[in-house]
Amino acid sequence: MRPFAWVLLTGVVLAGCGAGSQSDGQPVVFAASSLVDVLSELSADEGTPFSSVTLSFASSASLAAQIVDDAPVDMFISADQAQIERLRRAGFSDTQPQVVARNSLVIAVEARNPLGLAELRDLSRRDVLVALAAPGVPLGEYSRGMLRAANIEVTPVTFEADARGVLAKVALGEVDAGIVYATDAASATNVDSVVIPEAEAVNVEYVALDLTGGSGAGQDLIEFLTSDAGRSSLANRGFLLP
Repeated sequence: MRPFAWVLLTGVVLAGCGAGSQSDGQPVVFAASSLVDVLSELSADEGTPFSSVTLSFASSASLAAQIVDDAPVDMFISADQAQIERLRRAGFSDTQPQVVARNSLVIAVEARNPLGLAELRDLSRRDVLVALAAPGVPLGEYSRGMLRAANIEVTPVTFEADARGVLAKVALGEVDAGIVYATDAASATNVDSVVIPEAEAVNVEYVALDLTGGSGAGQDLIEFLTSDAGRSSLANRGFLLP
């Protein structure tokens, strides 16, 4: 596994009002925190359009709230459709959103899985301390929806802001397990993964929205992510392709 990336993912509210680039002309991209590795990698490559953007990562719900509060943004990539539809209903964009990647959920457990957790139902065991992402953020909603569909009742001991928060609790031994995105689990040390069967799995989609009206940098960035080069970068980081 690759070393766990301890990254500050707090969303940055940029000065100014309304959607659009910063005053220095550099496009602004808000993206779900689970995209931090792949987009940071792209931003370090001068051969991609992401090399000249300002990136801000946080939970999708937090980023959507910043956009509603008039943070200047050219493109938003949410970990679910709900935050995108929230912005479209509020009139922030009339462009068509586009699915740029997919993901899956796994159960993150301590290295070597000392409690022998093997399935979702094991998370309801009394001897298992569980962390989940908080209600309202995409990972939290995906997790609860999956558990509810499987008729499994889990009482988490902590709610975290995103997958990396859940992973940190597992890696530090503060909880025994947590539900996270597969790509985040693959980036962690001291953590193993239990695969969730397809019959119980949920479809995780990353949806990109151009906030420039369809004629600016936002659309160019989306086109790159859906190009062969963009899709290759996403696949190399473990994302599933639409």
